[in-house]
Amino acid sequence: MNIAETLRLALIGAAFALPVALPAAAQEQAAEDAAQTEPGEPYLVATHRDWEILCTRFEAEGPEVCEMYQLLLDEDQNPIAEISIAALPEGADVVAGATITTPLETFLPTGLGWRIGDVETMRVEGFRTCTVIGCFARLGFDADDVEEMKRGSHAQISIAPFVAVDQPIHIRVSLLGFTAALEDLQARLPAAQD
Repeated sequence: MNIAETLRLALIGAAFALPVALPAAAQEQAAEDAAQTEPGEPYLVATHRDWEILCTRFEAEGPEVCEMYQLLLDEDQNPIAEISIAALPEGADVVAGATITTPLETFLPTGLGWRIGDVETMRVEGFRTCTVIGCFARLGFDADDVEEMKRGSHAQISIAPFVAVDQPIHIRVSLLGFTAALEDLQARLPAAQD
């Protein structure tokens, strides 16, 4: 079984647990459904082109914790990875932080490559940990990174499979809807609601 097939099977189960985007007419119903969601269970609150805003309440009456989310697909449209982005409060050196989940069979010593658009320079970040659902890398984005992503149409993640270290896998991340999703996410920060 190859790396794409293994991750596809793992992520299919996770994808079925996620809510499906609803038409605009059903947004009111979505808000009502969110109120009935169990604490700790994510729910969909908005969709901005290729990005979803997922929120979670950890206590029934507690504040929402929200993130931008995108399930990443391979060339055959099978789930291969996922990215979630959290907005950080104003004044921080880092404007947003991303968590990228890759297959367990990722060769960790090579790290995770990240680039915006088709530029040659690739940023490489180490993996933080692995769990039963995959391996995680975290990236911080400063204001310049965010502006580049707002202007771009896509970014790219590169990972090396353990069974073929010399054959990296390149995963496309759509940036369509990124600006609207980030603005929505920033408006949901507790400081922005005061």
